[in-house]
Amino acid sequence: MAALLRRWWVIVLVGLIAGAVAYELSNRQTKQYQASSSLLFLTSNLDQELLGKSVVDTTDPTRDAATNQALVELPTVARLVAQRLHISSGRVLSDVSFGSDASSDVLPVTATDENPVMAARIANAYVQEYIVFRKTAALAQLNAVLALIDSKLAAIPSAKVNGTVGLTLITEKNELDLLKSAQTGNAQVVGTAGTPSSASFPHPSSDGLLGLVLGLLVGGTVVGVLALRDQRIKTVAEVEELYGAPVIGMIPESRTLRGPRAVGTSREQEAFRMMRAQLRYFDVDHDIRRVAITSADVGEGKSMISLNLARAAARGDEKRTLLIEADLRRPSLGRMIGVPAAPGLAELLSQSEDLPSSLRELVVTPDLTDELDAPPRFDVLLAGTLAADPVELLESRRMVELLDHAGSEYDLVVIDTPPIGVVSDPIPLVHQVDGVIVVSRMGRSRRDHAARLTKQLRGLNALVLGVAMNSFQPDSTNAYAGYYAEGYYAATPRRGSRSRTQARPDRSR
Repeated sequence: MAALLRRWWVIVLVGLIAGAVAYELSNRQTKQYQASSSLLFLTSNLDQELLGKSVVDTTDPTRDAATNQALVELPTVARLVAQRLHISSGRVLSDVSFGSDASSDVLPVTATDENPVMAARIANAYVQEYIVFRKTAALAQLNAVLALIDSKLAAIPSAKVNGTVGLTLITEKNELDLLKSAQTGNAQVVGTAGTPSSASFPHPSSDGLLGLVLGLLVGGTVVGVLALRDQRIKTVAEVEELYGAPVIGMIPESRTLRGPRAVGTSREQEAFRMMRAQLRYFDVDHDIRRVAITSADVGEGKSMISLNLARAAARGDEKRTLLIEADLRRPSLGRMIGVPAAPGLAELLSQSEDLPSSLRELVVTPDLTDELDAPPRFDVLLAGTLAADPVELLESRRMVELLDHAGSEYDLVVIDTPPIGVVSDPIPLVHQVDGVIVVSRMGRSRRDHAARLTKQLRGLNALVLGVAMNSFQPDSTNAYAGYYAEGYYAATPRRGSRSRTQARPDRSR
């Protein structure tokens, strides 16, 4: 239902297109006109009734109706109509249709033609020619019987013509002559077709309306099916339901958050400040000092979020923050902050020198001097040289000692890990940190991958602190996103510094 409401314009567009196409196709079709006449079938015993004879009706009405229907549809009648109207019998057969009702003696005969006048002429000619056809057949039968009677009378001697046999034959002959003069073919016209004034086909308006309705149904079905097949996460509610954890950061889509000098907009800054604040007050009895950032897939933006979370912590807390790049397969923080990648974490874990002194030598500090109101700097431990066996290094005793030492030296340690849903490297770190933050990218992360990661984290008994929603698209329902409007921080100078509007432009953009 949410997908249907979100894509309502697609459904309406498909409906309008389908309606317009149906209307246009219907309007382009050749107009057809219908005219109808009607035949009344008389009883088969009418001849005897006209002569005043008492007749017991033993006929089957259903059978009579079927017989009359078959006689009307004979090609012979169509040929008679074609000869009368000087058209082809094929045109007559294709134009004429018949009603069918076994309970009625009235049969409608309908002619459909491109010419309204010809439609009426065909319908009227058909019923008239049928009556002529039936009457001709009946007269031929009567004439045959009369000829037989005449031959019998001629064979009777003159002296016996007035006898019993002769008088009987003369009586029958008179009766047959009466029937011959009153012959109707057992049918008569009870409805005459008039020239139709409007086309019976096509119906552009009704066809267009039907096309619109069908288009709406098809559009809704397509949108619904695509929504069911689409595994991408599109709402905050989906994220919270899939991971069973709250969204603690709504990071808007941005290209200004990468690099050591990237300040970002006020809304982007506030998103990370909100994220840091929720970590600080996650549990008053649980001090969150070491946080692992991971995701279900690559390309979710976890390194960017790790970098800016560390930056927000350094700005807001004015305490020491360390960012550790634990992705030993595809490191990217060095490019983001403009620092050579080696040496780093891989070298620190593989060597046997004193850990504190080695850490001090390998830690780098991003250059933030271009900001007039430079915040306290945070430290970064890059991944270093690509390791042959990252899992072995990350689950080593030295990694445990490193995190313990970093937790005692720094107020917040942010660990950028590989995606747990893709590789097993960060699994050893799950129980060495105070909690895990999952990064999900709106419109890209998949529900099935998120469900698999949730099952994996629950199996590891990991503490999921929350979800950072990357590429968040704010709307009218997101009061948080609209409260800190662009320019709020720009118009508010910081203590002891010039306002943001007076700062030099960010060269990293």
